[in-house]
Amino acid sequence: MNATHNRERGTVKTNSASGDRLSVDRKTLFIDLSGGQGSIAEAISAAQWKVVATTTVEQADSALYENACEVGVFTLQQTDLEPANTLTSSGGAGSTGYSRIEELENLLNRHPLYWVAVVEPEVIEDERVANLISDHCHDYHSLPCDTRQLIGTLGHAYGMSALRPKPAVPSVGSVAGNFMVGNSDVMKNLFATVSKSARADAPVMITGQTGTGKELVGRALHDQSPRREQPFVTLSCATVPATLIGAELFGSAETGPGRIEQADGGSLFLDSITDLPAEQQMLLLRFMQSGTVERSGNAPVPVDVRIITACSNSIDEAVKSGAFREDLYYRLNILHIEIPPLRERIGDVDSLAQYFFEKHVEESPGRIKGFSQQAKIAMHQHDWPGNVRELLNRVRQAIVMCESSLIQPVDLGLGSGTATEQDSDEPTNLDEVRAKAEGEFIRNALERNYNNVTETASQLGVSRVTLYRLMKKYGVNIAGSGRRSVSR
Repeated sequence: MNATHNRERGTVKTNSASGDRLSVDRKTLFIDLSGGQGSIAEAISAAQWKVVATTTVEQADSALYENACEVGVFTLQQTDLEPANTLTSSGGAGSTGYSRIEELENLLNRHPLYWVAVVEPEVIEDERVANLISDHCHDYHSLPCDTRQLIGTLGHAYGMSALRPKPAVPSVGSVAGNFMVGNSDVMKNLFATVSKSARADAPVMITGQTGTGKELVGRALHDQSPRREQPFVTLSCATVPATLIGAELFGSAETGPGRIEQADGGSLFLDSITDLPAEQQMLLLRFMQSGTVERSGNAPVPVDVRIITACSNSIDEAVKSGAFREDLYYRLNILHIEIPPLRERIGDVDSLAQYFFEKHVEESPGRIKGFSQQAKIAMHQHDWPGNVRELLNRVRQAIVMCESSLIQPVDLGLGSGTATEQDSDEPTNLDEVRAKAEGEFIRNALERNYNNVTETASQLGVSRVTLYRLMKKYGVNIAGSGRRSVSR
């Protein structure tokens, strides 16, 4: 083994070809569930590690409360995949309600070490094992194990434990500055539209459901425009009383300049424009025609400002009913940007959730590594009526409520993925719920990776052979782009 350098308690240690010359203060937990792998523990101990050896999940749990371990090793063999209710935590017959995989996952959730798995090759084909390793492990090795390579992996994991790096923040749409996250086709189209619209100076109307990020798009328009060095002023027409909004927008002798004058040279963002009272609609139309603002007792004041408005998709109904002036609508709607709801860009959920996680993870009272596979499935199955704002709120809630190393569906307030109940062909049992959730998760993963099976298999932590088998099992076909129902 070539010389390697690990950061261990402020010192640099060296592994040489003649053997490890490392201090024995490094400690690792070793879990040998099915037995017969004691030689691995002996090899690790001979490499100057202090090994805390256990043979059951229960023993390991107790040992971790008594010993400060930064890394851990566990073995998984075919006998560990027995169904629930056939094994006790000590390996004999009995009824615990959990299989060893479930017990092990609970342990790994409680103790977020840098884990390394040592598994029989056929075991990795089991989806439960693949998800367990993907969620919790720094690396894994196959049996029969090359202990020299395993010891090198442990050294690397131990060095990484001192650094505790955060996961990489997902890429942000460069066209829309640092505000919009997403790599889906609809978001790429949105970024392109924002970029083109920013170069013009005409009024822009942004439509979309609540929580889709209309103000973020408005700010991106301003930040990429020639007016970027000038003020960006906002006003929500829904939050200001009708008796005060006139002075707030146009100013008065008592209050001084309004928001329009404050935005002179820059951009004025008017949210919930359909809530603007009829009288103020007429005054706004007059301003857009003349380019001047009149305050009582004062001469007209010329103002150079770009108007950006935002509203829900129901503005057409407001125009038809006469609640919103048609002539003002056409003045404001020169350029139109529609933001898609989150359910139409479900492939961006992982990136958005990770972005919010990185931004707010310091609010957590403990050490959280990210999202479990079950949490990702639940997020992909949810309909997101509150769109991106709802996702942000749920992620922040999960960061505070999470009591393990990975965020679970219950932390997000999503249970176990209850959005599947919204489908017309409602599942009638747990097997159908699981099949529907897993099939949809695989389908979305393929969409994110543009149907690249190799990349998708790597992302999901399974082999290509396993992914093809799962695709066949759940009726996932990559030949077309439309969504297909999961076959049962």
